[in-house]
Amino acid sequence: MITAPQPVVLVVDDDPKNIKLMRAVLGSAGYHVLFAADGLIALQIAREAHPDLILLDVMMPGMDGYAVCSCLKEDEVTRDIPVIFLSARDDVEAESHGFELGGADYITKPILLPVLLARVKTHLNLYQHRRSLEGMFRDVMEFAPDAFILADPHGEIVQVNAQAENLFGYSREELAGMHIELLTPNWPGNRLANNQSRQPYELIAETGVPCVRKDGSEFPADINVSPMKTNRGKLFMSVVRNVSERQKAEKALRKSGQSLRELAARSEARREAEKKHIAREVHDELGQVLTALRMDLSLLQMRFGTLDAGLDKKVLNMKTLVDRAIEGVRNVAGNLRPIGLDLGLISSLNCQCDEFALRFKVPCLFKTSGEIVNLAEERSIVLYRIVQESLTNITRYAQATQVVVKLEFTQSALKLTVQDNGCGFDLDASSQKKSFGLLGMQERAIALNGRMDIVSARGHGTQIQVTIPLLDAPEIERK
Repeated sequence: MITAPQPVVLVVDDDPKNIKLMRAVLGSAGYHVLFAADGLIALQIAREAHPDLILLDVMMPGMDGYAVCSCLKEDEVTRDIPVIFLSARDDVEAESHGFELGGADYITKPILLPVLLARVKTHLNLYQHRRSLEGMFRDVMEFAPDAFILADPHGEIVQVNAQAENLFGYSREELAGMHIELLTPNWPGNRLANNQSRQPYELIAETGVPCVRKDGSEFPADINVSPMKTNRGKLFMSVVRNVSERQKAEKALRKSGQSLRELAARSEARREAEKKHIAREVHDELGQVLTALRMDLSLLQMRFGTLDAGLDKKVLNMKTLVDRAIEGVRNVAGNLRPIGLDLGLISSLNCQCDEFALRFKVPCLFKTSGEIVNLAEERSIVLYRIVQESLTNITRYAQATQVVVKLEFTQSALKLTVQDNGCGFDLDASSQKKSFGLLGMQERAIALNGRMDIVSARGHGTQIQVTIPLLDAPEIERK
């Protein structure tokens, strides 16, 4: 059975009686006890034996306990060893001075032995627990997939993990003491180190920060910097993650998305061209045939209707059917390709708003502002379809009593706004449901290098605004 090693306690006191007493008390409690009669010997033993706890008498000739503690805390090897002061002075000033120097506790004489043992046990447990946590932290840091770099407020590197060596190409020995800006010239931690008013646990996170390897090659990284309070003072932990592959994947994804948008835009343009062709054929060919048929029926009615009442009624019914067919042809052609677009976007939108108001008995006001610009047909069709889809959504869901469509021309952009006073909707819920109508409108806007913004809330209506740049449209003509 493996037994845990005895905790080592160093007693520093110039009085042999006190040393004898401590040996008996601490030894019987299961501690391994070391002794030093003055401060210099105590410092030497502490460096060589590295005890788990130091009981330090304050009043000693030569180097007193305060001076010994100060030296211990300045030494890299001994600064973490907990120190308990033993003193006959029980004033607040003496006690607070001991804590300021880094003491873990302060016990006044005469010493109550049960209290001493309890304090020793407590601080040994805390020390062991802290060492255990530090070990766990070192293990986590060492085997983490990201680079960990611990630096002081001046940016000098104190500690790194294996991944930092692999990522930057330096050894630990080379990195120790190096300025962190040699690795990342725009180190985000400077903002924390230079601003003392910040919260002590504030975190700075930046993405795409340029970093430099030992061989001079560069790579982008996500860097999180957070302050840490340690026995060495305030340090800054930087977690560095190489995002080169992620950025390549994001770039490929953006390129793929752009290709899909371009493909969708070309497909939409072909569909609009086909609709235009079919609309022309339906309107011109079928419309002309129906018009000629109606003229013939009118002629037939004039010649023979007075001679045969039954024939007259039959011809009248046929004319009614032909009129309905002509109206149907116009509707089909208009849905495929708005006839008003041949007269320009302004005329077509004005007609669309009038038809909406007439059909659904909801006032639909159309406004324009700015210097009107003639747009290419493909742009006009996109804007027309966006208004068409917006009005369709209003009739289905909005329960509006008023609609305003506004077309605003500026020197650099065109803004199309469709606003209603209806019931509105929850934007977050709509995005989760993946509304294809809104998505289609947004994609139409993006195809013209524009954007679509939606403002809506339940009970407060909806506003859809599409902004299309004009500076990249060489075909425009200002009136």
